[in-house]
Amino acid sequence: MNSSRSADHDLLAAWLAPEPGQVDAAPGDDPWKVLLVDDQEDVHAVLHLTLHDVLIEGRRLLLLDALSASDARAAIVAHPDIALILLDVVMESDQAGLDLVRHIRDELRNRSVQIVLITGQPGYAPQREVISGYQIDGYRLKSELSANQIFVQVYSAIRTHRLMREHEILQQDLEQKVNQLKRSNAELEQFSYAISHDLRQPLRMISSYMQLLGVSLADQLGSEQRAYFNFAINGAKRLDRMLVDLLEYSRVGRLGEPPEWLESRLILDDALLFLQPSILEAQATLRIGGQWPRVFVSPDEILRLLQNLIGNAAKFRNVGRALEISVSSKVFAGNWYICIADNGIGIHPGQIARLFQVFQRLHSRAAFDGSGVGLALCRKIAEHHGGRIWAESAGEGQGSRFCVSLPLPSENA
Repeated sequence: MNSSRSADHDLLAAWLAPEPGQVDAAPGDDPWKVLLVDDQEDVHAVLHLTLHDVLIEGRRLLLLDALSASDARAAIVAHPDIALILLDVVMESDQAGLDLVRHIRDELRNRSVQIVLITGQPGYAPQREVISGYQIDGYRLKSELSANQIFVQVYSAIRTHRLMREHEILQQDLEQKVNQLKRSNAELEQFSYAISHDLRQPLRMISSYMQLLGVSLADQLGSEQRAYFNFAINGAKRLDRMLVDLLEYSRVGRLGEPPEWLESRLILDDALLFLQPSILEAQATLRIGGQWPRVFVSPDEILRLLQNLIGNAAKFRNVGRALEISVSSKVFAGNWYICIADNGIGIHPGQIARLFQVFQRLHSRAAFDGSGVGLALCRKIAEHHGGRIWAESAGEGQGSRFCVSLPLPSENA
């Protein structure tokens, strides 16, 4: 084995000196750190000779030396920002270099440092087995190396390391922002829950005492003063209704029932049972069609979504026109589509963008009662299930169509 290594060293010593045209090394504050791991000092000397004046993207190389795998472990601890390791395989043991690769990748979880094996004894590290079994980024035989080849290998590895580090930093930054957003959303939901829940009690007290005061002063109030009392009481009731809706809005995805596999038609039947008085009052003709699959959903949330959409179709109807409501379902491209269409009052195209925002109303309370939270609640339910909701209308007086698309996972997944 010693004669073989001597031959390898002779070949290494025969490497060309630095090639003409290489840029002279210049001092820099942030060099690329390259760890040279080999138990033969003359290999280090040749690598230093080849790489001492190399600049990569304006930064010089800081060459660190380790004469064994154990020395390399200490160097990695002292310099966790090493960009590249040029690694021999046979050192204090026949597998010392490969064991070091396992240590770096599996124990240290370091994926960005580039590892290039440079071996003089391929029998201890067959190229095909090493490439497929170890997370290395290059494999070279000492007998085949030249100054140009080692320069190309180092240059390519350093650029790959830079791109990987940039990706890791961007990924870490993204994860940090996602976590901040999650915390912010959780705080906002908790805040809206607390506000809507805690404000209801004093609001009910205001409404109750206003009514008691109105009764006790009934003989002393004129018609205008009684009207003022009614305005105040009705305003308190409307605010209470808005707080109830806001409370329900804040609960979506937080306090609802966990998702489970259900027959979608059964959810629709439950929604229609609740809506039967409204449908009868509107004298609506209801048509149900399409394919109603088994779906993986939160039951109470999808029930509320269907109630809101069908209830709106019954509510926003044209006076003097027989109301027709169509509820259809289908499965397409891995998604469950639900559409509720009507021939009601329709929507001005310029107002559609406002529909799904909280407390946005397109009509006065004198014309249609409501808090302006229902469609925002539908949007939040759809998004909580990974889907979306949209509205379509040809214009005022021409009816409308509300559609929901929800992903439909495989029941066997």
